[in-house]
Amino acid sequence: MADDFEFGDAHEEIEGAPPVLSSEEMRERRLTETTTINRYLYLQTQQFEHMLLDAPDLEAVLETLLVTMPRHFGLRSSELWLYDPEGVLAGLVPGGQRYGEHLQLHPDSFEMQELYDLEPDVELIEATDSRMFEVLKSEQGIDYALLLPLTDAGRMIGSLHVGLAEAIIAEGEAEQDLIAHLAEIISVCFKSAIVRQQVSQLTLLDPLTQISNLRGFEKDISREIARARRADKPVSVLVMEIDEYDDLHEQYGERRGHFVVKKVAERISSDLRATDMMARLSRARLAVLIPGSGEVLAQDIAERMRGDIDDFAMDDGRGAVLQVTVSVGLVTWEPQQYPAVDMPHLAKQMETVAVKALNTAQSRGGNQVALSRLSTLLT
Repeated sequence: MADDFEFGDAHEEIEGAPPVLSSEEMRERRLTETTTINRYLYLQTQQFEHMLLDAPDLEAVLETLLVTMPRHFGLRSSELWLYDPEGVLAGLVPGGQRYGEHLQLHPDSFEMQELYDLEPDVELIEATDSRMFEVLKSEQGIDYALLLPLTDAGRMIGSLHVGLAEAIIAEGEAEQDLIAHLAEIISVCFKSAIVRQQVSQLTLLDPLTQISNLRGFEKDISREIARARRADKPVSVLVMEIDEYDDLHEQYGERRGHFVVKKVAERISSDLRATDMMARLSRARLAVLIPGSGEVLAQDIAERMRGDIDDFAMDDGRGAVLQVTVSVGLVTWEPQQYPAVDMPHLAKQMETVAVKALNTAQSRGGNQVALSRLSTLLT
């Protein structure tokens, strides 16, 4: 039976199938077939994709989507909804509250799915569309909204909404395909950034207090200084240390010393605003970043923290009550007073000046706040 099989039968053409093209015909087809597309939109999208791909972490991806994207494309604003059923993203996004309504974490994906058909796709909707009452509600002067679904393996992980005053994005098939491709790139970059953030967080957190460590603080201060420069707003740094911690450690031991550090960190954290950040720089030294805070407000915050610790009696659970005090050093950077170009150098200088102020407070007996100022024009 096997001898009756003819290999030529395997090449019988399937009825209705397109004709097989030779390699030369395929080459000619690739060279001659073209697609007409809005050149400006194409170039802007290409540049924006490079920005996304170059974003080093989750914070940079969010900044690119919510701050850079509207400026780059000449849009009114952008808004990002993210599916966060377990609250994982809430713990990964540093200072996410600063974006206000422009960044929303949803424990249920129902609201996002309701914006799209069964198979979510990019859509341009008008002011008369009922969905306009759900998206970009905090914005004015928006007559159109472009909805970009963010998906992973067919599952919705988010929805990006950009507001337009007019339908400046062409609705041709090529343009729609380009925007859909951009949505795919955003989804991939966002998912990748989350994975990197989760890995990075393991190296940026202090295991005792679960706040940032020195490496995390250096990253936070560099980011906040850059943001303060763009917004032309001040930023303050507090560096504080538990007074006479070495004596406490020697008298009560390492376990009790760790207990005190953890409780002090928890107490100070309870005084922070949602946009403030805290770090443990060394075994008894903590730092607090206060974005948007000038010198007067920062002094008030520092005094409140110092007073809270002074009044704080810690029950160690073994019948003993421990009470400590902290010394605080403060420095503020005002972009208008001290223009800076070398931002990493400025971050280091602020940390150094704050530590200098801390040393002054300790030399005066501790349990007080000392202020030190940037004394030279930074370049």
